[in-house]
Amino acid sequence: MLNIIILILILIGLIVHRHLTPHWEQGRLPYAMGFLTLATLFWIIYLVNFIWIFGLLLGIIIFGLTFSQFIYTSFLWLFLLPNVISINKDQPSSQLWVKLTTVNPLIYSSFFLIVVGLGLLMIVNFFVSDYASLKILIVEYLNGNYLRPILWIVGIAVVSNIVRIFVLSKFLDRSD
Repeated sequence: MLNIIILILILIGLIVHRHLTPHWEQGRLPYAMGFLTLATLFWIIYLVNFIWIFGLLLGIIIFGLTFSQFIYTSFLWLFLLPNVISINKDQPSSQLWVKLTTVNPLIYSSFFLIVVGLGLLMIVNFFVSDYASLKILIVEYLNGNYLRPILWIVGIAVVSNIVRIFVLSKFLDRSD
């Protein structure tokens, strides 16, 4: 159960990080060095968590997919879609920067809490669960049939990216 909580917190952290990244890229994020430190600590923590939960090889593969934003662009983009729509709705592109100047302090401070919470849960997880405990469950469940879930994941990712491109092109279409 703790492994599932950690994985959900990692997904929430990825969404929050992606929400804050445009503010940092524009230099409008207060305490930018703190954000960079937390972001670096975040990927180190989820690397260690993935390796502990899924084993070395599968953990590094999942980390690589997460770090390269495959997980975000395939599945998590839906959670930030309302924010993207609200920022771009009825705003001429010359006025778009106005909505991006303010950072929600609740979301910004929650990133710190997520990273610290994940770090603490990681330490607790070393004592509570066994190494590669979810890998064992996955291997038992799949019973040697690895091709079908790989095809499902690739198919869902392709369809999700096509839908994402279509939806964002409709909402971000600018005539000015």
